[in-house]
Amino acid sequence: MSYDSVRSVHRLIEEGIGDAARLEYILDRLEKGKYLYLSDQKYLENLLSSNQMNMTESAEAKVESNALGKLENDLMNLNSQLENILKNKRRTDRGAEDQPIVESQKQDVRKFKHEPVITSNKNEEVTLILSVVLGLVTLQGIGHIYVGRIARGTGILVLSLLISAFSMSYVTGLIPKETIPNTVSAFFLPILVAGYFMLYVFQILDSHRFCIEYNQHVAEHGKRPPWW
Repeated sequence: MSYDSVRSVHRLIEEGIGDAARLEYILDRLEKGKYLYLSDQKYLENLLSSNQMNMTESAEAKVESNALGKLENDLMNLNSQLENILKNKRRTDRGAEDQPIVESQKQDVRKFKHEPVITSNKNEEVTLILSVVLGLVTLQGIGHIYVGRIARGTGILVLSLLISAFSMSYVTGLIPKETIPNTVSAFFLPILVAGYFMLYVFQILDSHRFCIEYNQHVAEHGKRPPWW
């Protein structure tokens, strides 16, 4: 028998495979260069063949186990990567959803800075007093100016002063009656007086209306009306 056979028998004895006494006997004959009996040869061949098959199966099982372990590790790594991707996507989506809210809040802050909240109302009694009392002394339109209708109030004030000036000039003679046509002179002063009092009543009612609208707008929106 060859040196490989001796080494194989040594390995079988060391691993405790087969009948140890018979293997010792076979090893002794091999080392002495004697021929083995046919039954010992078949026994050794069957033992080596069986052991080789077990070793192959063990190697295959080991390879398969290693492959499964590697596959499991790859799946775990892939799962971890997918979880990170999903987390990043949720974070991005949350940031995109929060962006309009942040912009809206910034706009509200800027709007709040430029348009301070107004909670005080205009006093209706003060508006009436300004319109009624001052209107009697040719200062009509002050009630409009008080509620923020400055242009309208200024126009009414100028018109009332002009009517008063024309009336006083006509009465005192600063405007000669001869300069006025005869068909108009009889009605000139009554027309001025009627126009003045019509304007007087109008500016009282109109300023009171604007005062009410101002207070309603402040109560509903917390700020001055757009015409202020």
